[in-house]
Amino acid sequence: MGIIKKMHYKSKLILCYLVLVSFPLILCLVLLYQSIVKPVRENAVSAIDQRLDQELNTINSKIEKIRNVSYLVSTNTVINKFFVPKFYGDLELIEILNNDISPLLSWLEASSPEISYYHFFTNNPSIPETQYLHQYDDYRSEPWMQEMEHSIFDKGFYLEPCHINRSYSYGYGGEEQMVYSLFYPLLTSNNFLEVCIKPSVFFEDMKTIPAMESGFVAAVNSDGKIISDLPAEVTADFRHSLEERLMEGDCLSDSNKGPFLVSLAQTEYLISIKQIGSLDSWILCAVPGAEIDGPVLKAQQLFTLVILAAAIGIVLLSYLLSTLLIRKINTIIDAVHKIQEGDFHVAIPVNGEDEIDQLATDINYMSFKINELINRVYKARMLQKETELSALQAQINPHFLFNILDTFKMIAIIHDLDDFSDSIAALGNLMRYNISPASYHCTLEHELQIIRDYINIQNLLLNNRVTLLLSVPDNLLRFEIPNFILQPIIENSFVHGFENKLSELIIKVTIYRGDSSIIIKIEDNGTGISAEQQQMLTAAMKKSTETLEVEPLSLEPQEKESSRSGKSIGILNVNLRLFLLYGRHYSFTFSSSDLGGACNTISLPVSIPTKEQEENFLNERSKL
Repeated sequence: MGIIKKMHYKSKLILCYLVLVSFPLILCLVLLYQSIVKPVRENAVSAIDQRLDQELNTINSKIEKIRNVSYLVSTNTVINKFFVPKFYGDLELIEILNNDISPLLSWLEASSPEISYYHFFTNNPSIPETQYLHQYDDYRSEPWMQEMEHSIFDKGFYLEPCHINRSYSYGYGGEEQMVYSLFYPLLTSNNFLEVCIKPSVFFEDMKTIPAMESGFVAAVNSDGKIISDLPAEVTADFRHSLEERLMEGDCLSDSNKGPFLVSLAQTEYLISIKQIGSLDSWILCAVPGAEIDGPVLKAQQLFTLVILAAAIGIVLLSYLLSTLLIRKINTIIDAVHKIQEGDFHVAIPVNGEDEIDQLATDINYMSFKINELINRVYKARMLQKETELSALQAQINPHFLFNILDTFKMIAIIHDLDDFSDSIAALGNLMRYNISPASYHCTLEHELQIIRDYINIQNLLLNNRVTLLLSVPDNLLRFEIPNFILQPIIENSFVHGFENKLSELIIKVTIYRGDSSIIIKIEDNGTGISAEQQQMLTAAMKKSTETLEVEPLSLEPQEKESSRSGKSIGILNVNLRLFLLYGRHYSFTFSSSDLGGACNTISLPVSIPTKEQEENFLNERSKL
């Protein structure tokens, strides 16, 4: 903004033309980009997403087929009859295995090549372990077996995530490789079927069809390991880097995460991931970013050339138009220079009715009015001098009053009227504190002395029935607070709290330091303050800080209100002053005192504003 202020009007005019013309041009380019360039990238991302959906549908179809086969095996009558709890003799067992079970399982393996192995877990101890048959009790404590039982209880089957093929106690589990296991319960209790499926059954078709031109689709398990075959051109280092990147952050944990860019082998790749929920695995599509962003970059280069050509044309046009308009302005500038030199009889020729001609007319009128204003300013200064003299004269009256009070004090001392003398001295101190010019704040020691003077005056009126209790650490006496904030609160106790009270009147002031604040508590043994009165005071204080005005507030019933002149305006004034000085960094609360009356608690920050800060703050407030 400072640079613009220092620019010549011609430069500002050219800049204005540039902005006005460039805005619709840029808007058109943005719309063109949104309608042509951006959809290129979105279509590519959509094509990748569709490819993943197709692979996902194919995988789910294969899973459903394997589940159907497994379910038919688990409900086969021959198999379930074999696992009925009973004792088999050796000859009977050999006959059933050779004639019924082995042929059936061999037929199943031949007819369902997608299933690599069949395993049965039985709780019949008379059935020996074979490559197909295993004792349930030998594995029931295994975590995978417990997870299987829990899932079967909830869903009726269990599809175990990809794992290394287990070697059971019989010694045959197939070669060590990654497999998925699908479990189904048999019709007889505690007998289960496990079928093992190689990952290639689900993912073997992925590498045959590339994603776009040179991308690929792969399957990943929950550990971030790629469990499907990759195209031959994908190196082992590239595969390892991709697996490391997949395990960083939330790439796999956030199934709703959209496509993201990663740098692999010094090439940017766009990665899209979708979860295969039933397999606890993911399929991803990796496409070089250049294949997606290539058309976009070409379009951006074309747009850049168009923008540069348009900018040059706009600058030339703006320069020509501004030169035509600046001539009138130069005439006005020459006239203003003459006015600056003291020639107020300038007359600028006006030949039109546009804004610049109107400005020339206004300057002509201004030069005419300046002479008249000079005379007015001179008279105003004379009046100001008279006002200052009157203010100095008015300061004499308070000093005269202070001298009279000092004379009364000396007379009281001469006649041994000590109480009367102390009261006159206290009254004089209070009047000086209120009338004399002072800073915005004072020390606690000074403020407490004002309270003592005020109590002395009240004791003169109330026959020494008032007791002042002070509890202030010596190290806080030099702490500075806003002046004249404690006396109005104590005065409020006399006006509202001690009405019709004939016994001893107690005022207790306790001051201590908190963690980052000074706490001031003023208590009395008066009539106290009700919950309703506390709410009224709190609401009035909040309103005064919002409006920056104090309205008189009566806390008495209507039948008493007319007999009471005090309306709690002192407390509201104190609160507003604290708000203007500290903002929201103070507190002023009310509660019941252990003395039986009211307790006023003020919390002030340890550091108070300087006089300059206070004046600046009040000036800003006055502008609101």
